Amino acid sequence: MPDLATMAILALAGALQGFLGFGFGIVAMTGLTLSHDLLHAAGVVNIVGLTATFGQLLGLHEHVRWKLAARIVPTLLVGVVLGVTALRTFDRQLMVQILGLSTVVLAAWNLWRPRLSSAERPAVDRLVGLVSGLLGGAFNIGGPPMIAHLYRRPDTPDTLRATLQVLFLCIGSSRAVTATAQGLFDRSMVGDALVSIPLMAVGLYAGFLVSRRVAAERFRIISWAMLGLLGSVLFLRA
Repeated sequence: MPDLATMAILALAGALQGFLGFGFGIVAMTGLTLSHDLLHAAGVVNIVGLTATFGQLLGLHEHVRWKLAARIVPTLLVGVVLGVTALRTFDRQLMVQILGLSTVVLAAWNLWRPRLSSAERPAVDRLVGLVSGLLGGAFNIGGPPMIAHLYRRPDTPDTLRATLQVLFLCIGSSRAVTATAQGLFDRSMVGDALVSIPLMAVGLYAGFLVSRRVAAERFRIISWAMLGLLGSVLFLRA
C-alpha cells in the first residue's frame, strides 16, 4: 500500500490536471521519484494518469478538435514505443534537464509574446507528436511539447483541455501496452495505483470546479506560468 505522501502527491497532481488539463505527469513523477525508483514511479503514474485522463475526457469529449488530434496521434504512438524501448538506455538526468530548460524558455516566450495562431501546420503537428511520444514513453512527461504547441491556438480552455486529453490517453494507453509486453509492470505498481485513484479523483474534480470560475485569458496566463514553474522543477530536480 502506498504511503500517505505518495497518495497526497497524486491527489495534488490530479487537482492540477483538472484545472489546467496538464501537469499530472510532471508533478507525480517529480514527487514519486523522491522515494521510489524510476521504473516503479513511471508504472504507478502511468496507471493513475490514465484514469485521470479518461475521467477528464468523459466530461469534455464534445470539445475535442479531432482533426488536429488525428494528425498528431500516429507519430505520437511511434514515439511512445521508441521511448519505452529505450527507457533503460537514456541518460535520464540530461534528458530531463533539457526538457525542463526548454519548457521554461517556451513558457517565458509565450508569456512575453502571447500572440495566438490558428494556422494549420501538419509537419509541426507530427514532429510534436513524435517528441512528445518519446518523452511520454520514457519518462511519463510528454506533455510540455504538446502544451507549447496547442495552447498557442485561439481555442477555448475546454477545447484545449479536451484535445490534450485525447493525446494523453494515446500516450498512456500505448505506454501501458508496451511496458506490459516488456515486463515493466509488477503487482506493487498496480496495487499502489489502485489505492491512490480515489483520492486522485477527488483532486481532479476539485481542480475542474475551480477552473470553471477562471476567464479564458487568465486561464492562458496561468497555464504558461504553471508550465514554466513545472519546467523549473524538472530542471532542478533532475
